[in-house]
Amino acid sequence: MIDRRLRVVLLTATAVAVGTATTATTVARAATAGCAVTYTVGSQWSGGFTGNVVVTNLGDPVNGWTLRWSYTAGQTVTQAWNATVTQNGSAVTATNVSWNGGIATNGTVSFGFNGSWNGTTNPAPASFTLNGATCTGSATPTPAPTTTRPPTSPSPTAQPPTSPSPTASADAWNPPAKYVDPLARTWKHQEDTYANLYGFRNYLFDQVMAARGSINYCVRWESTATVSAALRDQIQAAVQRQFQKWVDQLNENGRGWNGWPYQRVPVKVVGWAVRDRNQLQWSDSSVDIYVNDIREGAPQCGAPCGRFFHQDGNYAGCPGGFDHHYDMSLWLTQGMGIGGAGGDWGQRIDKDYFVNALGADNIHILLHEMGHSWGLNDFYDFDPLPSEGFVMKAGSATQITEFDKWMLRDFWRHLKNRYGY
Repeated sequence: MIDRRLRVVLLTATAVAVGTATTATTVARAATAGCAVTYTVGSQWSGGFTGNVVVTNLGDPVNGWTLRWSYTAGQTVTQAWNATVTQNGSAVTATNVSWNGGIATNGTVSFGFNGSWNGTTNPAPASFTLNGATCTGSATPTPAPTTTRPPTSPSPTAQPPTSPSPTASADAWNPPAKYVDPLARTWKHQEDTYANLYGFRNYLFDQVMAARGSINYCVRWESTATVSAALRDQIQAAVQRQFQKWVDQLNENGRGWNGWPYQRVPVKVVGWAVRDRNQLQWSDSSVDIYVNDIREGAPQCGAPCGRFFHQDGNYAGCPGGFDHHYDMSLWLTQGMGIGGAGGDWGQRIDKDYFVNALGADNIHILLHEMGHSWGLNDFYDFDPLPSEGFVMKAGSATQITEFDKWMLRDFWRHLKNRYGY
């Protein structure tokens, strides 16, 4: 079941308005250079917006890029993915990350970001520069390079180890015919259930993109039992295995379905929260340890390091910064019994149920609660598929089914534009 306390957080926001797109072009300083830039405001809401940028290289191949623009209405970039973005006053600088520094001739690279605006006007930038040259919209020969930039990518075609080919295996909405109507009614049910379905910005999709294809967990150990190093490692392995089962639903024939960029999403448990340090029977520093910070009656992982508390991606107060942040909490409660809760903060299930199921192929209560973290709803008041069970219809299936897969894909196709896909 979904945690109703969490749902209050999920639903509090304002309406979404669709923005507009503008296009600009760039000349880079090389033997032949040029580019086109498409800047799109995918959605905007009171105080915030999502931007998408696509750069097309019209000149010679580049290896390592910097794109710059300036805002004229006080907009501020607060979070970015697939690029490193900094801002000084109105001036914004975006540079490549490790896997997308190379752009072939007529090739493209894209990135996205969240930003803030004044709620009155949100104009697109008037111009862009790529590697120091102003956009012109055509390939322009120059007599000799006047500036150089060292490569920041190991090779012009390097890709992240967790990413498949950028070409999607299927762009059409093509579920099995028997699911078309149930899926349409399910999406309508979600629109009716979530007051801010499109404006909310902390689904697991958002978290995976913000962390560039990975997820960090912190364990809230609401129990007096001790934890060995072996059990610690088994818990991480089990969470990784169950999480990947959902990721697998977004891939088809070795490629991301409909632009999904990651074949595999590594999961790392970076912290444990307990009442007593002596409960954790290891002395190494492989994870951060939070002791006797009690919230909601249970040990809490440090708020300065939690994405739920810092959705702007600012972990300045977290010892170790971004590398030590956690996206999700795995809240293991002694004596909770059969049932659970899940949402953008993580999942809560019975400690003994989970520990006893560590070797199971499908830990179905955890899978159900992870589905809520992705954004999928409960079905206590609505059943789009009475003839079949599926894991999000609690108690009707013990593994992710075909219908669960297409519900997740439906969510992705409605959200992917906010990430530039």
